[in-house]
Amino acid sequence: MTTAFTIREAVMADAEAISRLCISGFSYIHESGFLPEDLTAICEELFSTEPVNADMLQGDRFYLVLDTPDGVKGCLRMAPPSLHDAKFDRGGFELSRFYIDEEIRGGGWGTKMLSIAHKRTRSMGFERSWLHVFIPNARAQQFYLRHGYQMMGQETLHFRNSEPTGYVMMKDLRQEVCIAAPSSVSSPMDY
Repeated sequence: MTTAFTIREAVMADAEAISRLCISGFSYIHESGFLPEDLTAICEELFSTEPVNADMLQGDRFYLVLDTPDGVKGCLRMAPPSLHDAKFDRGGFELSRFYIDEEIRGGGWGTKMLSIAHKRTRSMGFERSWLHVFIPNARAQQFYLRHGYQMMGQETLHFRNSEPTGYVMMKDLRQEVCIAAPSSVSSPMDY
């Protein structure tokens, strides 16, 4: 028997689950790039439930979640670019806060979420997707390269006494290629 997962737009009731995923994922990935007290502070400032709620209320962005019978196990955010290289790209949108629970990683859910995010972004009139991936996160870099992203340079994030560096990547969404999704995915969205 196959478990059905649903990828859908997040609602305010998802903020706590998104917060949990973001804090857990960001902390794990950036542990070597931040001083411990800075990592705690940035997670509190950006990813606790209250800031996630406020971010979700902004009309110029969207979150997707991967809903499972055990609750929300994945999230991603698309918003106006904040990266230095992308800030002035009027045709660009930025992918961030993309986390999948470790227990279901590798099952194709990230690919499907990314595909839906790209389609939604294109339907909003944007032509490029930008992102920042921490340099030690080779698995994510390979994932994005397989999905058509290109390395555009590096950018250092400055937060208190920490300065982790990551790659800036970009994908031209006008050349989106369809990738087969897991057969047990259900998505109510039609972009």
